[in-house]
Amino acid sequence: MSKIAGYGVHQSGYYNNTVKDKQTKETKKTDKNDKKEPVKLSARAKKMLEELKKTYRNMDFMVADYESEEEAASYLSRGTKEYSVLIDPETLEEMASDEEAKAKYTGILEDAVGQLKDMEKQLGDKKEDVKHLGISIDKEGKVSYFAELEKAGERQKEFIERTRESKKEERAAQAKKAEGKVSSGRTKTARVEADSVDELLEKINALDWDQIKAEDKQTTGGRFDFSV
Repeated sequence: MSKIAGYGVHQSGYYNNTVKDKQTKETKKTDKNDKKEPVKLSARAKKMLEELKKTYRNMDFMVADYESEEEAASYLSRGTKEYSVLIDPETLEEMASDEEAKAKYTGILEDAVGQLKDMEKQLGDKKEDVKHLGISIDKEGKVSYFAELEKAGERQKEFIERTRESKKEERAAQAKKAEGKVSSGRTKTARVEADSVDELLEKINALDWDQIKAEDKQTTGGRFDFSV
């Protein structure tokens, strides 16, 4: 487990096949992020973070200093809930001390969730390729949207289908058993980022998987959605 502002997040792979020759470089950036000291927050900011987590239970909230979209994406990819949200500590402190700022950014989060849900409906079958959806708010208050996508190889698809076909009462136990299991296969991964949900949808739809090289990948079962 890594700690970001005192909040534990699961380490997961970070992939960027959109520009294939950057993979090693981006992995090094992720390692660098892991070595960063936890962000120090005021008591008010910590209380604000807890309030956000209680209010938006389908979101993983992370607080960290980041300097680029690549760093933001590496944090967001660790989320284990429906959506990941990365907030710069300065913005969180502002939310904690200014009611107008709090209303502004919570409004942004609520709007983003509604728009992302609509986007997923519009994606149709392509929704299955979306592994993570994330939102970042930087120190200037700029909001960005991220999607990490994965087109699983045949062995991974079979692994997921076997789990989905399990009896309803056994689903939770099956999912727990799958946690930590490894399924290998040829997999394609990509990441897209945008300044709006509409732009994110456009980029996902425009993604040409034929231009992305498949790689051998070891994947833990716990990140898959086992719901029917």
